[in-house]
Amino acid sequence: MTETETTITMNDGIRLDATICTPDGASPDGGWPCVILVHGHGDAASKASTLPRGRRLAGRGYLTLSYSVRGQGCSEGLVHHLGPRELFDLQDVVTWTLRELPAHPDKLAVAGSSQGGWHSYMAAAHCLQVATVVPENVFTRFDEFAVHNGCLTKWFFTRTMRRRILTAGLQDIARQWALSGDWHRVQEAVNAMSPINFVDRITCPVFIVHGWHDVGMPPNEALEMFDRLNVPKKLHIGGGGHDGVDDPDAQKARETLVDRWLDHWLKGEDNGIMDELPVTYYRRPGWDQVSVEAIPAADDQEKTLYLHSNGSLTEAPPDGPDTHANINNVPFDPDYGLADAIADDLEGVPDALKREVVSFDSAPLAQDTETLGSCRFQFFTMPNRTFVQVNAELFDVSPDGVETLITRSQWGTRTADPGKHLEISFDARTIGYVVAKGHKIRLSVSNYDHVYAFPYFDPFVTRLYHDNSHPSSVTMPVRTI
Repeated sequence: MTETETTITMNDGIRLDATICTPDGASPDGGWPCVILVHGHGDAASKASTLPRGRRLAGRGYLTLSYSVRGQGCSEGLVHHLGPRELFDLQDVVTWTLRELPAHPDKLAVAGSSQGGWHSYMAAAHCLQVATVVPENVFTRFDEFAVHNGCLTKWFFTRTMRRRILTAGLQDIARQWALSGDWHRVQEAVNAMSPINFVDRITCPVFIVHGWHDVGMPPNEALEMFDRLNVPKKLHIGGGGHDGVDDPDAQKARETLVDRWLDHWLKGEDNGIMDELPVTYYRRPGWDQVSVEAIPAADDQEKTLYLHSNGSLTEAPPDGPDTHANINNVPFDPDYGLADAIADDLEGVPDALKREVVSFDSAPLAQDTETLGSCRFQFFTMPNRTFVQVNAELFDVSPDGVETLITRSQWGTRTADPGKHLEISFDARTIGYVVAKGHKIRLSVSNYDHVYAFPYFDPFVTRLYHDNSHPSSVTMPVRTI
């Protein structure tokens, strides 16, 4: 292949840095099938991360274009954080590619992860020239990415709003709104460009790729987007994603699936990919590949496990009055607050705020049991303040006591009625996970988990009930395998 450096001038005069990878040999009739690759967002992000993929695809007969988004890498301009300006640039890049390069006008794809996944969705919705897209590891609701279930998310403020990014201004105002308590303004500012808002505009085939354990962006939204798409589509959920675990064999299989998808839609190959079940996933922890029609699967059954004051988790609900537990938020350092956590990327949280955990264990399972879908936490509480945050985690506990995280989520509010009962219901991150025979399921409830979200820093106490009148529980979609 031939690799060429170039710049592409946008309609406002900003020049974007780009690299073209052209396969060796004569161009086929009408031009090469072409893939535009867009990198992820970050202070060191650039086209460099997509070039290996561009070179590999060029070796498979694709013309590829890797470009750095404005304000990133060597491209000029300031970042608008997945705003209209980046969309206008994408449209200019697509138009330039079809005008200036030997690309087939009907065989153009856009692919990328994270920020590149957002560009893929935007291309599907706003660039009619695009034949197919492959969005990977990206949110579909920007507002929920920023403030999820009433909690400021760590990823949004420590990665997307990172100070070292050449921002056009959103970072500063987002931090101001966070500190002033105007969290809804943060959501309103970013929600307009959420991919889910444009799902009805998408008419080209879409292959969604996501990682189960993506720390920044849960797979729940990928499932919602997939369900709402009314086009030829495929969904693959497994390894990878932002800081997520992966497996070399799963990574290779994922790459092969995407190659087959592009070969089908851009080269016209009848490789059978559209005859297969639309959803493939890697079942954790063993990385077994499974294909189903949808998640939850048709044979999923709901199993509800109830919390008991003796620390057990059973299918039998409490049968009478019982002692409640407490979720406590106790600052070690009352001078450390949200402003400090935003400034130091939450590094000081463990030394400033005590984390208290209440746990409940099931009996050892009688058989291997898979949960496939989104578990739901249903807690009866009573807070003593207007604000409360509750975090819930499900663990797989081996016979020797080793904990492995299955799934988790958090919930918060700043408008509770102190001293009144408050029923909390929220979904965990979607997962396909097998708890082995003889293992236990552990539910841990705590006041914060700073790996994922910013804590509430003021002290509070909230009661967690588990009696016959207030039966707190977790409901799991399960399959017996």
